[in-house]
Amino acid sequence: MKKKVLISIDHKWRDLPGYVYLGKLLEEKGFKVEYCRNGLEKFYIHGFKPHIVIINHLYDKKRQEYFKKVASWGIKVVILPTEGIPTLEKYREFAAGVDNDLSSVSLHFVWNEPMGKITAKNCTISNEKIKVVGVPRFDFYKEPLKKLLISKEEFIKKYNLKKNLPIITFATNYTQAQFAIQNQTFFKKDSKTLGYDKLIDENIPQKDFKSRDIAIKAFIKLVKELENVNFVLKLHPSEEHTYYFKLLDNELKNYKDRVAIIVQEYIWDVLAVTDIEVKRSCTTGIESWILGHPTIEMKLNPNEWYFSLEHTVGSDIVTTYDELKNTILQYLNGKKISKEKLQKRKEFLDTWCYKVDGKSTIRVVDNLIKLDVAELSIPLNLKCLIIYYILKISNYKIHDIKVYGWKILFRNSNIDKLGRIDKYFTKKDFIFWQKKLENIRR
Repeated sequence: MKKKVLISIDHKWRDLPGYVYLGKLLEEKGFKVEYCRNGLEKFYIHGFKPHIVIINHLYDKKRQEYFKKVASWGIKVVILPTEGIPTLEKYREFAAGVDNDLSSVSLHFVWNEPMGKITAKNCTISNEKIKVVGVPRFDFYKEPLKKLLISKEEFIKKYNLKKNLPIITFATNYTQAQFAIQNQTFFKKDSKTLGYDKLIDENIPQKDFKSRDIAIKAFIKLVKELENVNFVLKLHPSEEHTYYFKLLDNELKNYKDRVAIIVQEYIWDVLAVTDIEVKRSCTTGIESWILGHPTIEMKLNPNEWYFSLEHTVGSDIVTTYDELKNTILQYLNGKKISKEKLQKRKEFLDTWCYKVDGKSTIRVVDNLIKLDVAELSIPLNLKCLIIYYILKISNYKIHDIKVYGWKILFRNSNIDKLGRIDKYFTKKDFIFWQKKLENIRR
């Protein structure tokens, strides 16, 4: 019997490449693999009838109950997190699913030992079902996937930046700022649905809005004052992107030859060509550590709420604009990362990434192979079956209409109600990565 695996994908700019690679490795082992957008699993379960379904979390109570039914049909439910190094300590138990009903889960992957130990506190899942594998998407920084990274020459040409200048990347992660003025109802509802309303206060969006405002003003000032530098503003996939693109038509309109504001580029390609990264306790900083880049931690807001000492141990911390500018100039003029910071980086990576060896996805596959599958007893659901085929035939068009509105039929830019651009993958995106990974051998 050929085992079938359904892989649910949340955000194409973060998750799609690694999951296509996972699917490729599974197919090489004899599995049949299909992919679906996050939240649409129920249609694909009734249409594709997988033996194994891979999802990213079970925070939502309704999803917990649904996947208990899925497990009762003989399907193995597997959690493969897309977030596994929480910045805020108080958020870690939530992220590890300590309060979730994980009784439906046959296998729960975690990125590192600390999160594994926290997940093990959950009385609804046994320890032998929790497997530490490392960070699958960090495989792109090591062979064999590293050869896919873009060259600096290609990058400069693609974004029409000036040649032979260093690149400073600002990685934004002000995901709550979009709820400070608009979408407040969504923020309250979503935080309650997923259960993190008890962890953050209702003023977090306003605090994030303030931090973003300070950081962007510093960014604009740096662009104007450092004339021999290219700047990249790499936006977090879950942010309100339209806010940033307005900068190119206003404050930055005279600097477009040295500034790129990027959503639709994979973070490893951006960081591969970066000389210095400026960030705010962001996972991208950890990725820069893997690549050996200088990183600067912005703590420009005196009342900064999003800060982790652990996530800053390998970075220079700056609290004023002058400190930020001077630190950048020092590195541009040849300053080396201190031995102490390099050691701290190693300790962090060993603790929170398990093994950065390019084999995390392989470890996932090796564990999936060991799962025993049984005969399925999936009940007939004609509605789900019909929607499954419509989704496949229309290339998710009916879902796009639901998310983006009827305007999606007349325009190419997909902007959802939260201002995020192009989150969901299509057949075209999948084929792109399938072809790109075609000649990669484990």
